[in-house]
Amino acid sequence: MLEQLRKNASGFVAQIFIGLLVLSFAVWGINDIFTGTVDTTVATVGDEDISGELFMLEYRRELQQRSQSFGRQLSTAEGQALGFDRRVLDQMVGRTALDVTARNLGLAAGEDLVIEDIRNDPAFQGPTGQFDAQTFQQTLFANGISEAFLVDDRRRYIARQQLVEAVSENVDMPDAYAAALFNVLNERRKANYVVLTPEMVPAPADPDETTLQNFYDVRGQALFREPEYRSFSYLLLTPETVAESLEIPEDQLRDEYAVRKAEFDQVERRVLEQISYPTREEAEAARAGLDEGKTFAALADAQELEPGDYQLGTLTRRDIFSEDIAEAAFSLGNGEVSQPVEGPLGWVLIRAAQVIPAVESKFEDVKDRLRDDLALDRAYDELFDLSNQVEDARAGGLPLAQAVADLNLEATQVPPVTNAGLGRDGRRPDNLPVYEDIIAAAFEAQPGDEAPMGELADGSFFWVEVGEVTEARTPPLEEVRAQLIASWKEEEREAALLRLAADLAARVNGGESLRSVADEFGRTPLETPALQRGMSNETFSRIAVNNLFSIGEGEATYGPVGFGNSVVLLQVADIISGEEGQTQDALAGFRQQINQTVSGDLMYQYVNAVRQDLDARVNPQAVAYVIGGDEGTGGY
Repeated sequence: MLEQLRKNASGFVAQIFIGLLVLSFAVWGINDIFTGTVDTTVATVGDEDISGELFMLEYRRELQQRSQSFGRQLSTAEGQALGFDRRVLDQMVGRTALDVTARNLGLAAGEDLVIEDIRNDPAFQGPTGQFDAQTFQQTLFANGISEAFLVDDRRRYIARQQLVEAVSENVDMPDAYAAALFNVLNERRKANYVVLTPEMVPAPADPDETTLQNFYDVRGQALFREPEYRSFSYLLLTPETVAESLEIPEDQLRDEYAVRKAEFDQVERRVLEQISYPTREEAEAARAGLDEGKTFAALADAQELEPGDYQLGTLTRRDIFSEDIAEAAFSLGNGEVSQPVEGPLGWVLIRAAQVIPAVESKFEDVKDRLRDDLALDRAYDELFDLSNQVEDARAGGLPLAQAVADLNLEATQVPPVTNAGLGRDGRRPDNLPVYEDIIAAAFEAQPGDEAPMGELADGSFFWVEVGEVTEARTPPLEEVRAQLIASWKEEEREAALLRLAADLAARVNGGESLRSVADEFGRTPLETPALQRGMSNETFSRIAVNNLFSIGEGEATYGPVGFGNSVVLLQVADIISGEEGQTQDALAGFRQQINQTVSGDLMYQYVNAVRQDLDARVNPQAVAYVIGGDEGTGGY
């Protein structure tokens, strides 16, 4: 492709076109030619916009949380395929609709209330259980948000909660309604049953060609459709792999050590215990008790404190929020207890259970870490240069493996896999990349094309080259004839078994006993345990149980078993009213659940109503732009 472009660029018309481009750059500038103002507002709710930046912040946070359950980092494209982007945006639109409505109703939160809410948030509290400025800043940094953003977000949240509570609080269902629903949902039934197995109906003969062709036309794709398979090669350059090959002179390591020495030195630490008292007099009385022979643990027992309540753990001086308490704690020797010290929440006694002296680091002890850190820092620059060399090598039109060989790099060959990374044996090949972005790129590229260089979230670069492509297909009938006949016979036998079950149920409902019907097949009816509405297990599918609860006592029905190809024939033997379990406590707990369900439904309906009133609109183009996906794939 690149070679063809070079040939075309040498023509007379191409030279004129290039000349016009140069002139346009001179008049308008390069930036205005290749870039423009892109509206990244992903949604508008009333007079408020939801920015693409804020959406991506919440979307990445959602992906991070979801990735934990998947056991690997999900890409933004995978998140789109699973609908996580739509879920996040829907929640943001709903919250914004409530924010706008709350503001229009004059609901607000004062600054003092916002500050108090933040200070009481456990996420911002240090080891002492109090608000800690350092923990606060670290938490903001870890979540990628500013202090101003947090304050505004909390202010909106408090105002929004006033509206939420007004709409959904104090929902209380009538006693009669709750009791009736409790009885229905807690009703249980016992039944006599017989399991009907496929062997109880004759095996069907082979189908004729017309029947087989019709079955193939209707069911062939669902039964035998094969996904697309692709083999491909890829080259992955990560900062870590580049760093391994870099040599860092020792003089640079020593210079780095001199700059970062304080980072490796271990400051003095204390294993501290602390007991708080409301007044100075009480603290002094407790301290006097120590002088008389009481232990610090005895003082804690007197206040009914558990060890975790007064043992603060191992702390540095900077870990302690109060300077007065820090000064007292770090002036103590091993096992010593301070005099009463006034802290933010009263008077305290501090005990130094253990003093851990400061330890000065040695260059040799941290040399390897310094080398790794410096090599990794330099690796990013080296990685950029190396990626340019790979791009230059590929510009010659050579296959990927051949193009990078002169750079002492080796491309990895992946055998045919699906876009889910599964080989023809249903397993992931050992050399398949763990990065789903690479697999996605291999299925987006076209054979013979030079796919553009890709970049991963960790700064790594990758290239893919598609090899053989086996298109998704439904094999022709002749190729799957044997399996097709077997599938047709299996489904025909299942249908015949259901017809038998329907006939037997009709006979029981017509007056015959279940036992006499079962005797025809050498079976003896069994008795179920008490079954509850909506339950299922290996013997009784949810369909069969629901059918059982739809008929009266003595009547018969049928349904598939929970696992397998058999069918269960059931006759209601006993109906156990839900009133038997309707104790006062049980009904109260059930009523609370119903109230919560109705409350949630009211809130859902209200949010949808205010979204409609505010003419909430989503911009799919902006969503696709900020995520980097294709417009129209999100279903917004």
